[in-house]
Amino acid sequence: MRPLLFVLALLAMPGCGHAAGQPRSAPPPAAGEMRALLAELIAVDTSNPPGNEAAAAQVAARWLREAGIESQLAEPAPGRAHLLARLKGTGAGRPVLVLAHLDTVPARREEWASDPWVLTEREGLLYGRGVQDNKGMVAASVLALRRLKREGVKLSRDVVLVLSADEEVGSSGHGIEWLLEHHPELRETELAINEGGLTELTADRSRVRFVNLQAAERVSRNVVLRATGPGGHSSVPPAAPNPMVRLAAAVARVGALTFPTRLTPVTRLNVEGRVKVTEGELGEALKRLAASPDNPPQEAVDAIARLEPALAAVLRTTCVPTVFHAGTRPNVIPATAEATVNCRLLPDEDIQSFRARLVAAVNDSDIQVELNMTPPDSPASSVGDNAMFRAATAAAAKVWPGAPVFPRMSTGTTESTALRRAGIHAYGIDLFALTPDDARTAHAPNERIPVASLQPGAEFVYQLLRGLTK
Repeated sequence: MRPLLFVLALLAMPGCGHAAGQPRSAPPPAAGEMRALLAELIAVDTSNPPGNEAAAAQVAARWLREAGIESQLAEPAPGRAHLLARLKGTGAGRPVLVLAHLDTVPARREEWASDPWVLTEREGLLYGRGVQDNKGMVAASVLALRRLKREGVKLSRDVVLVLSADEEVGSSGHGIEWLLEHHPELRETELAINEGGLTELTADRSRVRFVNLQAAERVSRNVVLRATGPGGHSSVPPAAPNPMVRLAAAVARVGALTFPTRLTPVTRLNVEGRVKVTEGELGEALKRLAASPDNPPQEAVDAIARLEPALAAVLRTTCVPTVFHAGTRPNVIPATAEATVNCRLLPDEDIQSFRARLVAAVNDSDIQVELNMTPPDSPASSVGDNAMFRAATAAAAKVWPGAPVFPRMSTGTTESTALRRAGIHAYGIDLFALTPDDARTAHAPNERIPVASLQPGAEFVYQLLRGLTK
């Protein structure tokens, strides 16, 4: 047994920290236990590609096994693995799924102030690749199951833990879609907890402003723009613009394209919730938007875009140029130039109208516009007075008293879309209270969370599961 866990075990023995005759319950996982597991997980480099999730899954499996919880690995390819574990309930309700992914985006050591694969504390912050996205939730979920097992209380429904592979890329076919296909029993679950929410700290880290459950998300579509031409020697410029020049002009036009502002049912509730907890210029802009959601005032939208870009992003479909391929040598005019534009569509976007706006912005009939024309299939989970929101509100009241709970649409894409298509009501949480500046480090160098947010985050996951399994 680890020395730290031995001390924790002693503290949990009868008479340690409990008055005689007082009812005792299993203590919450100590911050040291959460930190120890998180450090082990971060030490396993699961940058995707290639992923290497199997090694991290083995770490989680050992921690579960120490608590008497058996797990299995589902391996779509060598080195790639999903972990599955289950705590049995009475069957009074359908199972609840806890989902967190083991892979991370890559990290370049030279861009970090410390080793990305060593959990490092500096000035009240914990740094490491995956500490936010998503190994923090992996650690909290494992500890929540250990605590539920240790308490031995009756659960009204099974709790299913899935630590998944290939979330950050997903296109390799090793991710959640593969798992749902090969483990159809997962489709029996009614509710799911996943990443994608937002628990926002004030800038001075003194209090939590609000807790958002993700109930919807935008749909990611890559658009490829391609220009072709004769090419040639750079010493003899052609009379007409070469493919690179034409494509660059088209990319600039697409980059400047603005889609109409539209509030979906989820974003309306998010704006209404934020109005109550937001002051200053942003608060005034939100009030104007909430007062006229069907005809959003442009000055209010502009103010929100300037003051809180992440919120402005979910008010409309967006397209951002991200990759450019052209040329082979400095003295050769390329015959082909290609650019990728990553677009994030509102869930109810009309795909035909979307493409028409792109083609109009390109404004060059000789440039090919290629994209997946399948209509978006990203259903929203129900919001309002339901089991998930009641449990989350009760859990938040214990962990962050006074912080309101309301839904959000996430700017990015998570595995919840696949779960919702499978008929599972999925909701995203952010177990760690973060400032907006903290949150922006998720895929960036020096990814971080506040040390003070570590234990409350673990407690929130546990309390949420307890509320859903009463």
